[in-house]
Amino acid sequence: MEISDFQVQSVLRTYSRQLLRTKLTSPSEQDAQPFPVFKVSISEVAQQHLLMDRIRSQAMEQINRQQEDTTK
Repeated sequence: MEISDFQVQSVLRTYSRQLLRTKLTSPSEQDAQPFPVFKVSISEVAQQHLLMDRIRSQAMEQINRQQEDTTK
C-alpha cells in the first residue's frame, strides 16, 4: 500500500484545522489544570511527627552508609 504526498498533506491540514478549532472554541478548558488540586492541612502535632520521622530515617541512612564504608 502506498501513501501519496497529497494524502499526508491532507491529513496534516485536517489535523491543524481541528487544533485551531479547539483552541478557538474552548480557551478556558486549556487553562484548566489536567488534575484536580487538593489542599491538605495537617495538625501541628502531625507535622512534628512527620519531621521527626524524616530526621530519623535520614540519620539511619547516614549510619548505614558509614557502617558500609568502614566494612569495605
